[in-house]
Amino acid sequence: MIRRLELVLDVMHIVSHAPATASRAPHSRASAAALRAALPSLAVQAESAGSFATVSFDRDGALAKAGWRIAVETRATARCVIVSSRRTLTPGIVVVEPIFSAHLETKGLDDALFEAAPDAFREVLAAAGPLEPSASVAAVRTAWVWPHDGAQVELHLDADVRAPRDEMARLDEVQLSVPWPEDAQAWPLVDALFACAHELVDVLPVFARVTDALERAAQGDLAGDAQAAHAVPVDLRGASSAQQALVAIGANISAQWFGNDAGVRDSANTEFIHQMRVSQRRLRTAMRIFSRWQDAAWRERIAPDLKWIGALLGEARDRDVFVESTLPALACADDDAARWQAVRDEAEAGRLAARARVSEALASPRYAHAALAWLHWLAKLAQRTDAPDESSESDDAGPSLHRHAKKRVRRYYERLAQAQKLTTIDEASRHRVRINAKYLRYTLEFFAPVTSRRTRTQTARTLARLQSVLGDGNDAAVALRFLEHMDAGPYQLGFARGWCEAVKRYTAKEGERLLRELRAPKVGRGTPSL
Repeated sequence: MIRRLELVLDVMHIVSHAPATASRAPHSRASAAALRAALPSLAVQAESAGSFATVSFDRDGALAKAGWRIAVETRATARCVIVSSRRTLTPGIVVVEPIFSAHLETKGLDDALFEAAPDAFREVLAAAGPLEPSASVAAVRTAWVWPHDGAQVELHLDADVRAPRDEMARLDEVQLSVPWPEDAQAWPLVDALFACAHELVDVLPVFARVTDALERAAQGDLAGDAQAAHAVPVDLRGASSAQQALVAIGANISAQWFGNDAGVRDSANTEFIHQMRVSQRRLRTAMRIFSRWQDAAWRERIAPDLKWIGALLGEARDRDVFVESTLPALACADDDAARWQAVRDEAEAGRLAARARVSEALASPRYAHAALAWLHWLAKLAQRTDAPDESSESDDAGPSLHRHAKKRVRRYYERLAQAQKLTTIDEASRHRVRINAKYLRYTLEFFAPVTSRRTRTQTARTLARLQSVLGDGNDAAVALRFLEHMDAGPYQLGFARGWCEAVKRYTAKEGERLLRELRAPKVGRGTPSL
């Protein structure tokens, strides 16, 4: 059976931010005819078109966690079970290696069916226990061969992908895959897949995915807009150099980024905007920490687009906080909250407009290209990490993980520790202190596996509280700027200035107290662990 490299794209059905009860009619839909017309080099495979259904089987996710997938595919009256090994080569690129297949004459699956499967799989299967259906999707597939950069890329368009668990979700999925022979290097094939993906962006509204439809269906989130993805601890196991750490951190950030962008496009839940903004802030901080690896591709191709995306996310998030938190608190502090209703209505309209702008941006080809450029850049970094070129200084893996972490943690801590009394400095200076607190907090999160236990607990908690408190003060300052550009009366502006000044004074005093409590973080020399 042939090992393959796979990259998945969704052709999203872009929808407006309508109430949850409204119909979700697609704004656009991919079609085989559109692809065939746009890409004349495509060669239709024999017996390429037709409806199919796929059911995956697992037991509490045990097989998926071990990198195995059991899937039963049904086409017309034929049923076939396929067992494959799946692992992530780099975010967006999955290594798929089918290791067993058999035609099914009965509905059930039992261990006897897999007697000819490899021992490693059967051991995991025995430990997992009885198999149960974990996900089911149905679609209409059309397949092509796409010669590209010397590689025979296969393009599968699965139209109208749907799952019984999520009847409201409808999408089209494009799978780009290429054979990866045992004696061949993976990275030229990875380059070909990304080149194909960029070409598709120019003809269809396609967006990168780090998981395919069947995996998302198993999680009950086919469209990717059911639940926001939060940051999870970074796995630095096996990382000994700074460059290896950056690869691991980049993969961690990518999971949060691409776990939220579809929700920003298609969901009215503001948590998607918040978490995607966090992912972008974490990415910018990571590239400051690892500034040595900011090459021309990063500076010229990726960073400008991420700045554009970050600005839109920032405005949308600021307006969410203004509408949902700061403005209600301000109105409640007044003896007549009703007098603020017109202002609140205007603020809500501004919020919806900001959300529409960021949703439109994330549905654009510019964003689709930027997301692919980041994933490709990370793949290139992983390539240099796997096979460093000693003749090229830019491919140097850099200092050891411990040395780099210790240097960066010390730098951000010293900047924060040298901050003047927050009650005696101006708003801009307090904002810089807040930014330094954010840098130190994210740095400690990235390097948590090599820091001391007290740093991971007490210091991290103090930093989180400090960032939150100073954030409250910043939210008050942002709220006042919003109000000064709205149709607010003299009374409301005067009241808001007094209230916001009181909030900023309180948060500055509380920030000073937390800075006094902050202890110097420590980076240990132990082996990285979760």
